Amino acid sequence: MKKILITIILSLLTKTILYSQNNNALIKSIDSIYTEINYNLKSNNSNFIQIENSSNTDDSQKTAVFKNKKLKLLRVEWFGETGKSQIEYYFENTNLIFAIKHQYKYNRPIYWDKKTALENEDIETYDTDKTKVKVDKYYFHNEKLFLWLDNEKLEQDLTLEMNKLIVQRLISICYEIKNEFKI
Repeated sequence: MKKILITIILSLLTKTILYSQNNNALIKSIDSIYTEINYNLKSNNSNFIQIENSSNTDDSQKTAVFKNKKLKLLRVEWFGETGKSQIEYYFENTNLIFAIKHQYKYNRPIYWDKKTALENEDIETYDTDKTKVKVDKYYFHNEKLFLWLDNEKLEQDLTLEMNKLIVQRLISICYEIKNEFKI
């Protein structure tokens, strides 16, 4: 019985170590592709297509980036008075491999100058240096999320129902944008 228990424990440890090594290699590969795509954005080989939406309820900008006619990046930004959100989706061989979400929270609305502050009995004005940024990173393999790192670089539990909903929304936004670009 003791031998069986030891065998099971060793087997589980081996699988955990191999899974961790495979994930680490995959994460390094995805990070490398992410870095390469961003580096190539500055080159003349990338084609940019933009869609801007502006209405009473939606002020956003969507960008698709192609290299050699292959989709590499989709970016959507939503703008507000007190902040903005930006999601970037990265692709390799047409597969979603990585997403990064930035949430910017301004200290005051962007129009909050000295005059507006005084009218509102406030001493603080809008200051870009006081903007707080929260970053979440999402890693995909075969278009399935396997790792979500929050702003503190802590791994999020992908089995929690709330997290599942957040991930579903993240992916649905990706496909909505792809449809807008007819990709």
